[in-house]
Amino acid sequence: MNDYLSTWTLIRASGFLAYYLLTLSLGIGLLSTISIMKKKKGILIQLHQFSGWTGFLTIIFHILLLWRDSYAPYSLAELFVPFGAKNEPLLSGLGTLSFYLFLIVLGSGDFFMKKLGKLWKRIHMLVFPAWLLMCIHGMAIGTDSSEPWALLIYAIGISFILVLGFLRKVDKKILKQAANSK
Repeated sequence: MNDYLSTWTLIRASGFLAYYLLTLSLGIGLLSTISIMKKKKGILIQLHQFSGWTGFLTIIFHILLLWRDSYAPYSLAELFVPFGAKNEPLLSGLGTLSFYLFLIVLGSGDFFMKKLGKLWKRIHMLVFPAWLLMCIHGMAIGTDSSEPWALLIYAIGISFILVLGFLRKVDKKILKQAANSK
């Protein structure tokens, strides 16, 4: 098989693609809460949901490839039971936990948002630990993670989220001060 289409290459590519898409979804979600983006909130929410679900489906593709890999195959139990993998149990387990947290966030948001009411927002905040666990999993277990291009991908994604998180916090503080001065 061509090296560019080998299972190993697809496992690595799907991991990076999932990281990119879920980082994009988280960033767009943060951006949509900033007051100057109110007029664009509808399109931002659509992009947030699309990139989130596409990223999650990419994780499923990543898992299926790991299961079918002939070099270092994972059993279904190793893939779905946190910390049960023979290969890097801690780091694999962090990836598994991240998968479950993203599943809870996506499932509660799209299917139970109205029924959950205010509880939905608390559940939705699980996206932050899910994203962090995904980052740790990818940076620590990824075979390319020490490569300069991979470090750059992680650095850009992490910086993107930190800057948007900071802007969101500043925006909320400004809005609160404006409300208090009225």
